[in-house]
Amino acid sequence: MKVLHLHDSPHILGGATVYLRRLLPEMQSRGVENWLYSLDRPGVELCRQCDYFPYVWPDSAWKRRRDFHHFHKPLADHFRNFISEVKPDLIHLQNVAAFRSTLFPSAGKSGVPVLMTVHDFSLSDPNPHGLPRQGWSGKAKQWLDQRSLSKSRRLAFQHVDRFLCPTEALRQGVAFPAEKSEVLRLPIARAEASPLPPLPLKLFFAGTLYRSKGVDVLLQALALADGKAKQAQLDIAGEGDQNDALQAQVQELGLDSRVRFLGYLKGQAMEDAYQRANLQVLPSRVPENSPLTVLESGARGRPSVASHAGGVPELIEPPSRGWTFANEDPQALAKVFEEAAENPQALADRGQAMQAWVRHNFDPTHHWDAVHQHYKDLAL
Repeated sequence: MKVLHLHDSPHILGGATVYLRRLLPEMQSRGVENWLYSLDRPGVELCRQCDYFPYVWPDSAWKRRRDFHHFHKPLADHFRNFISEVKPDLIHLQNVAAFRSTLFPSAGKSGVPVLMTVHDFSLSDPNPHGLPRQGWSGKAKQWLDQRSLSKSRRLAFQHVDRFLCPTEALRQGVAFPAEKSEVLRLPIARAEASPLPPLPLKLFFAGTLYRSKGVDVLLQALALADGKAKQAQLDIAGEGDQNDALQAQVQELGLDSRVRFLGYLKGQAMEDAYQRANLQVLPSRVPENSPLTVLESGARGRPSVASHAGGVPELIEPPSRGWTFANEDPQALAKVFEEAAENPQALADRGQAMQAWVRHNFDPTHHWDAVHQHYKDLAL
């Protein structure tokens, strides 16, 4: 079986890229021949059999918007030619954040079955990146955002044959057609938990350093936290366009001795960072679907505190397996830090509960076998 994977931005080291990096060898081991199509940059580091559309970014924001939200013939021709060359049995979509008016119909009209693993709530949010929408131009952009979202949803529901959703919150939140969608939990490797490090709190954030991830809110909360939480330490792993601003914020808040920026981590370095922590933090401004850091830290017996939105409450089920707080509320997050610092037994209990739940519901072999079965159901 030959499968053409489409991921718009494999160079962005987020959850969709991590997932695709695991998916490709798993499907290859099951006899699948993988091909990859991406936008803007090639994905050769993920798949040798690949092509990409070399989009030239125009200076005009309005021209970019027109390209991203309307039918873009150069991309359509390029993608269709690649489909004709590869002759896949199935197209598997990962992230499709831009060019939806081009990619969904181009895939759907190719005569090839289309499967989509859904990684975020962007098909339910007219402004998923939280871009500023102020003044008269902001009102016009809000109207255009809503119009683009409605069109994207219609095209996705029309041209995708099956949607795989990692959480029920995502399936219901986007309102995917029931007959075309199902919940399939992400694959999380089993890990042995070591004892939690003793207090003070050792906080860990891992993710892309974009505004949507809310790391600035985390730093504000760290500065506000009182009592034993005033001794909390924070490791930040990741890269992104907010890196310099966040380092400047650390200086302004006087947190130099309590915050470390580790850059992008993988392998043993990432494992060591998880083991050093006793509380993982995910302060996202936008609804998260099934964040890997919450699940991977949970697999190691580390609980999380995360924004109460999207699929997070379904995963953490506060107070059973962790804590949640109101989005963009540093005071509320600081209160969680204070509570956790006063009650190390709660950290241990919720971490153990999360580890047991992840082991029971996120078995990797079950996940990859299920994906492969979907391939066979749709393509054969």
